[in-house]
Amino acid sequence: MRIRRHTGGGPGRSEAAAPETDVVEETRARRGGAPGADEPRADPEEPWRRFRRDMALVAAVALAGYAISAYWISPGAVFASELAVPRVLELPQADARERLTELGFRVRVEGERPNPTIPRGAVVWQDPPPDMVVPPNSAVQLVLSDGPAPVNVPDVVGLSLSYAKSVVEAAGLKPGRVDRVTSGQEADVVLSVRPPPGNGRRPGATVEFLVSAGRGGGE
Repeated sequence: MRIRRHTGGGPGRSEAAAPETDVVEETRARRGGAPGADEPRADPEEPWRRFRRDMALVAAVALAGYAISAYWISPGAVFASELAVPRVLELPQADARERLTELGFRVRVEGERPNPTIPRGAVVWQDPPPDMVVPPNSAVQLVLSDGPAPVNVPDVVGLSLSYAKSVVEAAGLKPGRVDRVTSGQEADVVLSVRPPPGNGRRPGATVEFLVSAGRGGGE
């Protein structure tokens, strides 16, 4: 159906333009649109798409920067093929060995050394040190504590028994058995000690005394 629009013509208006106007109006009517319906409409989702794309780009750049910095600081943290050596200091030898072997390390015990605080048989030194990143199946060397350093038995020969006992206690040893024999010395003078002076003993070990019973008599 053709729709005609009649407009009042004025002076100088050409009637030839009327058919062209009718064609345009008819085309619009067929499309069911109003003037300007042929123009493309803006997509309301487009700003969100751009936002999500920008955020994804920022996240990718941040992730790449983190990976580069992590590799620079600690390559072992990036490659799972390398492991950090656990701390086994002050652990008993059996516990330290079990912990290391569970993680795939080999254990080598390199002897003992005195230590005043770590109990005997516990780990006093390890190499590589704790938290160092090394390849799997690496060897970890352990040195065990031999306990406190030996104490030399003091030379108390010729001293009175009471004073000799105080010297022995001050050295970290414990006064033990006392035997008396007749001698040319005055009573209660130390004639000898066992172990002999200069011998090393663990702290708390006992020292025995041989003491004079006085001239001409004994108990």
